[in-house]
Amino acid sequence: MKRTIQTLFTLLVLAPPVVALGQGPQTCGVLSVEGPGDVKPGETIIFKAQIRSTALMNKPALNWKLTAGTIVNGQGTNEISVDTAGLGGQDVTATLEMVGVPVGCSSAASRTTRVSLPIACGLAFDQYGDLKFEDEKARLDNFAVQIQMQPTASGYIGMYAGAETYPDEASERLNRAKTYLVDFRKTEPNRVITVDCGFSSELTVQLYIVPFGASLPACDDNRQIPLSEVKYTKPRPRSRSKARPRR
Repeated sequence: MKRTIQTLFTLLVLAPPVVALGQGPQTCGVLSVEGPGDVKPGETIIFKAQIRSTALMNKPALNWKLTAGTIVNGQGTNEISVDTAGLGGQDVTATLEMVGVPVGCSSAASRTTRVSLPIACGLAFDQYGDLKFEDEKARLDNFAVQIQMQPTASGYIGMYAGAETYPDEASERLNRAKTYLVDFRKTEPNRVITVDCGFSSELTVQLYIVPFGASLPACDDNRQIPLSEVKYTKPRPRSRSKARPRR
């Protein structure tokens, strides 16, 4: 009897360990998703997943999901490229899910990258002087396209009436421009901001694309002239019909 027990003990010690069929989360599946902590607006984000699939019998499907931005390359693989245009001030979280992994494997992991907030400064998107409205429409058409390409941004129109003007010229022309953008270019009214910047030596219109959360451009004090230098001698356009102000 004693000899039999010793034999069984020897067999147990020498026998190879039994491998459990279920793998732990750190053994297979999506181990992590890597990416930068922050990027500049418009800069491409590269997210890359660390995957261990040695314990997987079949190759699982890979599916990326984003909270913001657009996948421009790599869906279905372990690495994607994400376009951040118009995402200034937002977080982009990328989550990779593995479909069809066995019980015990980690099926998903995420990574968040911050898109830094740009400062509205420098040159305007466009700037022009005392154009006929037919010519101004072409400039506003380009402006509307840029606003629509950046769904979180706003369009800012600042205007300085010239030293020679007529009463309420700036407010009337600003309302005309906004009405065109809203009614004809189908831009949301709350995304078009108009500002009367007073008077300058020449009539000037400035167009800005303002990212979400950024400060609005300020009127230039150095460009403005005092009211004493303004002359209301400019004839009002005869074909001009006042439009209802937009709120």
